[in-house]
Amino acid sequence: MEPVKASEKKKGRRAAPGPEALLAALRGFPFFEALPEETLRSLALLAAPRSWGAGDLIFAKGDRASGFHAVGEGRVRIFVSDPSGKERTLKIAGPGELFGEAAVFQGEGYPASSAALTAALTYFFPRDAMLRLIAENPELAFATFGILSARLRHFADLLEGSLKELLPRLAGYLLALPEEGGLVRLPAPKAEVARHLGVTAESLSRTLGELKSMGLAEEREAGLFALDRARLARRSEGL
Repeated sequence: MEPVKASEKKKGRRAAPGPEALLAALRGFPFFEALPEETLRSLALLAAPRSWGAGDLIFAKGDRASGFHAVGEGRVRIFVSDPSGKERTLKIAGPGELFGEAAVFQGEGYPASSAALTAALTYFFPRDAMLRLIAENPELAFATFGILSARLRHFADLLEGSLKELLPRLAGYLLALPEEGGLVRLPAPKAEVARHLGVTAESLSRTLGELKSMGLAEEREAGLFALDRARLARRSEGL
């Protein structure tokens, strides 16, 4: 999906949940869930709800990191483009996840672009106000360290995965997806998953076919799989 051209100057359409609804939404975010009620209420005063249509560009690589977003509804794609225009999806952020936070705390421009993969609602936290609040709240500072450490681990895993052949990489990717009643569902269309893995859609389809023919993954419906986890784990290690 090609993002709609936009910039951080052209903000998403504002949504308007009431203050208590906004506070309840923030309580559901892993990043915020352990924070004291007083700190949560301070965060709710900072959060600016924004709604996006599928394909809307939220920010572009290199834009000034004026704040970060938390996903309330829908899914957001974080991606980079090479000089030829080919895109690589780095992450698909869903409800409860943050994006853009690393650049904000480093005081640099965004290292990647983001666009709504589906219709989405995000909560925007402005950088300067957020840094002041962190300085006043040790609990929020520790939570921030945790999310940045998790982000470093995520990109280290991406780098390690990019060095593997596609079949073990895909096996590891499927094993990392959350289970729903013993099944896993791709978080995005297969073309987007291919971008995330840095391969063509044709290569992904062919490799999924190999996993299915080997009995390691059974596709119950489009994008929904039953996995032979033990054998798939061995494949993810190249065995």
